[in-house]
Amino acid sequence: MRRAAGVLMMALAGASIPASAQSVAERVTAVRDGTVELVFRSRPTVCGDGSGGTWTRRGGDAGAWYGDRTCVRGPVRVRLGRSGGETASVRTCVACRPQSDAQVVETTPDDAARYLLSTARAFGGRNADEAVTGAALADAQGEEPDFTRLVRDEAATMSARKQALFWLGQITESTRSIVELDGALRSPALREQYTFVLSQRRDEPAVDKLIDIARHDSDVNTRKKAMFWLGQMHDPKALQFFKDALRP
Repeated sequence: MRRAAGVLMMALAGASIPASAQSVAERVTAVRDGTVELVFRSRPTVCGDGSGGTWTRRGGDAGAWYGDRTCVRGPVRVRLGRSGGETASVRTCVACRPQSDAQVVETTPDDAARYLLSTARAFGGRNADEAVTGAALADAQGEEPDFTRLVRDEAATMSARKQALFWLGQITESTRSIVELDGALRSPALREQYTFVLSQRRDEPAVDKLIDIARHDSDVNTRKKAMFWLGQMHDPKALQFFKDALRP
């Protein structure tokens, strides 16, 4: 009798798995129609205005950087609009008010980032942008390889890959890791995005790579983009590049 009671208690416990033990994907999939709101901790260098506006920086005193704009610290909220068991929309904000009719899923930054990047690969347009942005705003650890894999994933949508490339340039500490992506970026759209990402680094490896692209890239529009960004950087090496190019 005692053994039977123990078995019954174990069965009841297994039938009532706490939500915290379920994966993010399982908890999202459980909502067929409606809104799921993923809530997780944002990076220390992330601010929102409480109404959808979001700003980031790679380091330093965020308060000084935002100037006169309202800087509200708070969690990231990613709202997934669900319809017929599929995610139809993705919207991301920081320090905004919770949506009253949403199914709230509080999760860790690491789990949220992994989930959003895994689903972003199939999204296009704004949904891809918002999903990847949500992952980038998460206070996750060691996420650079996940962004790199998405950039390299030729089966993913172009929207997801471009946004992952942009955010990789924001979150990584090493310009070298961005330079090493060159051979994996064959699409002209990705290569143009690549020149912009390099231009935001403003260090010697980035300038050297932009000069290399401006001189040797097989796509004329990509070469033009590289030259445009070099012209904005006011770096001595960039100035010398233009002098050499204009020399008779």
